[in-house]
Amino acid sequence: MHRNGKIYAALTGDLVGSSRLSAAGSAGAMEILRRAADDLAAGHPRAVVGPMDTFRHDSWQLLLEQPALAVRAALFFRTALKLESDAGAKYDTRVSIGIGPVELISTRRISDSRGPAFTRSGKGLDAMGGRCFAIDAGDGPPEPLKCLAAAAVPLLDCIVGDWTPAESRAVNGALRGLTQEEIASLWPPVGTTGRPPSRQAVGDALARAHWRTVTDVLHWIETAI
Repeated sequence: MHRNGKIYAALTGDLVGSSRLSAAGSAGAMEILRRAADDLAAGHPRAVVGPMDTFRHDSWQLLLEQPALAVRAALFFRTALKLESDAGAKYDTRVSIGIGPVELISTRRISDSRGPAFTRSGKGLDAMGGRCFAIDAGDGPPEPLKCLAAAAVPLLDCIVGDWTPAESRAVNGALRGLTQEEIASLWPPVGTTGRPPSRQAVGDALARAHWRTVTDVLHWIETAI
C-alpha cells in the first residue's frame, strides 16, 4: 500500500543483552513487547499501523501514523520490559525512532515497508552504540526537533536507564493513564503481607522516577513534533 505526503514514525528496536538471556527469556521478552504494542494500539486508536513485527530472536519494528506519540511509545515499551527485571535477568530494549514519509507500507509485515522513516530508524539503531534511545527526523529539521534529537531524548535515555523494576512498573501504569490507586491495585503482592503496595508507595516510585518532569518533557515533545 503506497502512502504519499504524510509523516510517520518508524520504531526499530532490539533486546539489550539478548545473548545473555536464555531462549525462554528472550521469547518471553518478545511476547511482552507484542502485548505492549497491542495495549498501545488499544489505548491510542488509529495510531498504530498493523501489528508489531518481530524478527530474528530479539528484534522488532512498529509504525505509527501519529509520530507525536513515538517517544511515549518508546518509554512504554522500555518500561514494559524493565518492570519484569529481577536478580536473575535484566530486560530492556533499544529503540530508534525515524520520522519522515513512507513510500510503501506492508501491513502484513511492517519490516517489509519502505521509506525514509524506516531508513532513518534502521540506521539510527545501527549507530546507537551504548545508548538505548535515539531519534532522527532527517536533515534540516526545525529547531524543536534538533533539540529533541540532541538533548531531550539523550537525557530521557539517562533517566530511563536508571529506573528500577518498581519505578518502571509505576511509570508503565502512569503511561496507561491509570491513577496511583489503580496502579497499586494491579501491583504484585509485596513482602510477607500478601497485599499490593499503598498509593503512597506508588507515588514514591513515580517521584524517584522523576515522572512529573518526564511528563512535562513528553508534553513538550508531543507539541513539537
